[in-house]
Amino acid sequence: MANDYARWEPSYLEDFSLRLRRRLALIILIALVVFSAGIVGFMTIENMSFLDAFYMTVITLSTVGFGEVKPLSPEGKLFTSFLIISGVGTFAYAATSMSHLLVEGELRKVFDARRRRRLMKRLKNHVIVCGFGRVGEKICEELQKAGTDFVVIDDDPQRIEVAEAKGYLFVYQDTTESEALKRANIEDAKALIAALGDDADNLFLTITAKELNPDIIVVARVNDPRNQKKLKKAGADKVVAPHVIGALRMAQAAIKPVVSDFVELATTGRDLQFLLEEVRIPEDSPVCGKSILELELRSKTGAIIIAMVKEGRVIKSPEPTEKLEAGDLLIALGSREEIERLEELIATGEVSSK
Repeated sequence: MANDYARWEPSYLEDFSLRLRRRLALIILIALVVFSAGIVGFMTIENMSFLDAFYMTVITLSTVGFGEVKPLSPEGKLFTSFLIISGVGTFAYAATSMSHLLVEGELRKVFDARRRRRLMKRLKNHVIVCGFGRVGEKICEELQKAGTDFVVIDDDPQRIEVAEAKGYLFVYQDTTESEALKRANIEDAKALIAALGDDADNLFLTITAKELNPDIIVVARVNDPRNQKKLKKAGADKVVAPHVIGALRMAQAAIKPVVSDFVELATTGRDLQFLLEEVRIPEDSPVCGKSILELELRSKTGAIIIAMVKEGRVIKSPEPTEKLEAGDLLIALGSREEIERLEELIATGEVSSK
């Protein structure tokens, strides 16, 4: 299985293309030699003109069964027999060579790999998920539900097989190698999730990612809470300990089950009545310089602004007089329709329907 996925590496693709071109060139060369030999043979043995010799060679190699231009001499019959055998042999070699690629699926795999490479090169503002274990697989499921483009990187062929079956874009390579990140188009990615099982690997991955794209948001998994500061110093924007979060959610579910259910519904978007969403104010937004009260955000959209991030400062329950500026991030609560109306208002300055 590992060898199968190794065939999707750039070096293998280039080698395969070279071998395919050489094989096709050899087939064409053999066919030309046999065809030329047929023309020369008929012209020499039977004293035919070039056109007659060409015609005889075509009907002989194609085995269509048309009549000869003229009765053949014993030498001509013998030559024609060898020409037919040569033509059939050439066709058999060509068919065997190409069917070998098709039967083994090698050609399809190469075409699939090239298609994935083209798709990854066209990605913009996507997420790179490094590590496709239990945590990484769950992350990809959530990204897919949110409609976010993403690329999986892993060096385990069994995990890659699962990613392929799910239809995910993937890179089969060591996640800590910079070449793997480049193949996932890290230059145009908006975020990278380091979901590897080893903290040291996540630390190295964070450093590498920030070197290749200083603006990328890195969310790193940590297994030992003592390594959280190290990952922060390495450049991780967010550090998450899955087992700690899981324990806290279980405790909250036992102590405050209703609150726990509300938070889960709001953050996962599984209930259209409750959706907690981030909405950023773009540079050219017509709402820039206007306050929440002036815009009548609550009455026009129905969404509730529960917090605002302004210049890195979090403002809880912002006052109605708080003005919106380009780059501000609104944390809004509402249904999907209400959030969509809020986004429309920020983009155009008005709401078409409510």
